[in-house]
Amino acid sequence: MKLILVRHGETYANLENLSQGHLNSQLTAEGIEQAEKVSERLRYEKIDVAFSSDLDRALDTCAKILNFHKDVTLIKTPILREQAKGIFEGKPKDQRAKLLKKDTVPYHEWHPEGGERLIDVWDKLIPFFEKIKSDYADKHVLIVSHGCPIACILSYLHGKKVEDFNDYLPRKNTAVSIVEFDNNKPIFRELNCAKHI
Repeated sequence: MKLILVRHGETYANLENLSQGHLNSQLTAEGIEQAEKVSERLRYEKIDVAFSSDLDRALDTCAKILNFHKDVTLIKTPILREQAKGIFEGKPKDQRAKLLKKDTVPYHEWHPEGGERLIDVWDKLIPFFEKIKSDYADKHVLIVSHGCPIACILSYLHGKKVEDFNDYLPRKNTAVSIVEFDNNKPIFRELNCAKHI
């Protein structure tokens, strides 16, 4: 399998430094332009199937990419959604950060009220990813998602744990990672690369 991971374009919540989670924030003009640039970057990549988070920011980014891949099947799923931030969604990120600093629970175990722990994202995402890897072993697969899910997949492929996700977090919108598999061993061709923007 060849795997292409793409983070969504910039949203209004990104611009205002708000926690998003399952909040359905829309792409800004800059975000739309980023999506167009990443679609140009991936224009000549072979893509057999595409998976996207069902939130608009990911779907709209994926749609731009698939403009150059009209015959590709798109499968949208809530499993690829960002970690739910609960009561912090739509609020400034520093509110959540301040509370986190006061808590002794490690981040991956920390449970925001009304949201989900990062370990919950990992526990549903990794089996889902393994099924994709099994079902599409000889295919070129595009996944358009969000920072935390992408970081979880990349941590997993590097043989790391959920605690290490921050090392693999795509910092820039529409960052691209490309992974090829040789006898099930991942070979990283690109890692959170945003040279197209």
